[in-house]
Amino acid sequence: MAECSACREQVAQFQSTYAMLKTSPDVEPPRRILFEFEKPVVASWIWRWLAPMAASAAVALAVVHFAPQPQPQIVERVIQQPAAQPAAQPVDYQKIIDELRASQEVWLANELKKRDSANGQEIRRLHSEVAALDYYQRKIERENWDTARDVQLLAAKTDRE
Repeated sequence: MAECSACREQVAQFQSTYAMLKTSPDVEPPRRILFEFEKPVVASWIWRWLAPMAASAAVALAVVHFAPQPQPQIVERVIQQPAAQPAAQPVDYQKIIDELRASQEVWLANELKKRDSANGQEIRRLHSEVAALDYYQRKIERENWDTARDVQLLAAKTDRE
């Protein structure tokens, strides 16, 4: 980043965007927008599951109602435990912010490395294409010179006759 002004500029833009997003209030979307989870639910699934659920409930009720019930034994125990008070731990906001910045810088450095690698590959590809075009252009130029020479020889033969 010390050597690349474009990288520094991009980091500065990310930081200003981050600061702007942190200070902007959360706004509810307009109600005219219909989100996916707000779509009306089709009631066909109810009919598919209603009969099996009713049968299961009837079987469960019959098992509970007709099963022999053991006599409950009441055992009384009183356990007294001191109520544990959770210890309030101070929150180090500056440490959290520093960790976020460090992780953002690492992410940004990785993104820039990825882009540099992709750009390097694209430059190598374009270089090979330019070399191929240069080769074909030289080949066509040679053919044009050969054709021009042949035309001149033919014209010279034609003028003699």
